[in-house]
Amino acid sequence: MRQAVAMVTAVLALAGVGCIASHKLAEGELDRYASLHADTGDLGPYYRPSVGGRQLPGKWIVRRHTSLIWSTIALVRADDKLKAGAAEIDLAVSDAHASALADILAEARLALQDLADICRMDRPADRRRWARGLAAALVRAEAIACRATVEETETPTGKAEEPLGMAAGPILGILAAYLNERSEGRLLGDLAPADLDRVRALLAHTMLRLGFAAAGRQLPEDLREIIQRHLREAEELKEAAEPLAEILLDRVAKAPPDTAGGGLPGTLRAVLAYAPKALMAMESLARQWNRMEALELEFHRKDGQPVIAVTIRVRPGKEVRLDDMVMFQPAIVFRGASRIVVQPKAPGTGETVVAFEPVGDGAVEIRFEGLAYGLARLLVMPLASGALREVRVFAKTRRQGDQVINVAILMEATGEKGDPRRLLHFQDVRHKRLLRGPFEIRSVVEGAEQVFNYLTPEKRYTFRRVKTPDGAVALRPGRR
Repeated sequence: MRQAVAMVTAVLALAGVGCIASHKLAEGELDRYASLHADTGDLGPYYRPSVGGRQLPGKWIVRRHTSLIWSTIALVRADDKLKAGAAEIDLAVSDAHASALADILAEARLALQDLADICRMDRPADRRRWARGLAAALVRAEAIACRATVEETETPTGKAEEPLGMAAGPILGILAAYLNERSEGRLLGDLAPADLDRVRALLAHTMLRLGFAAAGRQLPEDLREIIQRHLREAEELKEAAEPLAEILLDRVAKAPPDTAGGGLPGTLRAVLAYAPKALMAMESLARQWNRMEALELEFHRKDGQPVIAVTIRVRPGKEVRLDDMVMFQPAIVFRGASRIVVQPKAPGTGETVVAFEPVGDGAVEIRFEGLAYGLARLLVMPLASGALREVRVFAKTRRQGDQVINVAILMEATGEKGDPRRLLHFQDVRHKRLLRGPFEIRSVVEGAEQVFNYLTPEKRYTFRRVKTPDGAVALRPGRR
């Protein structure tokens, strides 16, 4: 509701002050901006990512099954195949398992956000904030492990119960493999192979590795075992956070500096930036599992870079939506079958390119829905919903100087005469400088500027939002 009110206010403000500039495009100008970058015809051979020296499957197939019992049996078999080193994994997941998985992914997302919150420290008092934030993340990780693994519990039959969250184990394994690849092996490269089968060890190691990297300290070898012992012995998990914070506070003070360099390395900082959004998307799909038939994930390697292909199969007559992941985001809607191809580092540009391809009668649509977008279409610019073709993201992050993020969304408008191509472009520039403190060197944002462009075959519409170092915000007409 707050986002809708904020967007309506922004639209009315833009219309009122005339901050949307427009000008005609030269002949062929849209071709330069709107040409597709992804080459999805040849994705290269299958690739099996590795974590801790072990190869994981290069293809994962997750099918919806109506039977809770059959799904449980299939998940157990899939886990055995995963441990045996199978090249392909086929999972059957019931609606009840998917609902539990969604709750677990939400907890994992909050745990990573706890870690992201402790990455900016420059005062001695921040040591305690760091310890409390990391302790909270570890408690969340333990709660996730309890729900995702078989635990010996006292039941009327005296046997262990199969948790509904067991589907999270393989899914978290997929995510861990991908994040480890994107971090160039720094996230889980030192994890013992025997620990790869243990969700509890995998999660705890991830949280500690990111937390100590954020503090610019080496992770003590025995700390994970100590932390896990305290968590196992705690009568109530919520009560374990404060004692854990004291242990972390003591150990980080004694830990030597990270030889890789102070502060959080860029690869791990990127994990904290995009992983919560990835988890949010996976959570949203899991909550709509009753509308889906299957989801397929393939790892490929092309030109030395990993390529990921995801096929989403939606049940006939149903729709699956991804919306509200970021403020003002239009809805992304899947119908039928469609394939998404992710190239983290496209050749030549270094962009992350995400291509959307319909399979058969399937479709992926971007929709500008609701009152706010209706007002924007009427008063500001001729936004048109349509088929989503490609998203391109380029980010240049640094601790000092300008940090730039470019996002381009290529689509084809439906119900429009003539050339259907449309382009949404957003650029965020943040001006940064370094502040040196006793605990860490901190990067401070002193100003920011956002530029929004919407291109039709005939015109480009542009506006700029500028935030000065004193916090003042101004809307300005776009440059011609």
